[in-house]
Amino acid sequence: MSEAVLILDMTQDSIAPSARAVEKRRAILPRTAAYLAWARNKGMTAVFVCSARRRTDKWFLKFWELANEIWTPGQAPIPELFDARKDIIVHKRRYSGFFGSDLELTLRELDVDALQLIGWSTSLAVATTAVDAWQLGFATTVVSDLTISHAWDGHAVEETQKWSLEFIAAMAKSRIVRSDELMQ
Repeated sequence: MSEAVLILDMTQDSIAPSARAVEKRRAILPRTAAYLAWARNKGMTAVFVCSARRRTDKWFLKFWELANEIWTPGQAPIPELFDARKDIIVHKRRYSGFFGSDLELTLRELDVDALQLIGWSTSLAVATTAVDAWQLGFATTVVSDLTISHAWDGHAVEETQKWSLEFIAAMAKSRIVRSDELMQ
């Protein structure tokens, strides 16, 4: 089984001072860098799946501010996580990494059949990508301590993180595991 790591929306804009849950996001960066070094050493390809917003994106801009604008520095992967010599970047236009992108083709060309997902938001990008991966026949593992949800509708980050992971396990048949368990 060939496995790849999908790094969802871990872009420079995602850790800007105005970003949601920015302190929690910044806090996991050292652990994420260690995990990615471990994964690359195990032969896994790291695929950064980055939101690529456009100013003409009427659907998305009804709900969110313009961030991760395509071809701007803010849309690029977080530098301390990205290895330009080895890693791949896939642009996505919606929450799921598979919807309207070339992610599936990229993974098939790499002969990948299993994915480890990290990044944010657990309740949006991670959840929708995991469900789509399952529907396309990819086995998925969500590295729970390297994902962060948003606070939603009066619910705390910790609460939405918990129910998001439960949803992913049930609906995408994903294995949920911590990075330290994987790296043993």
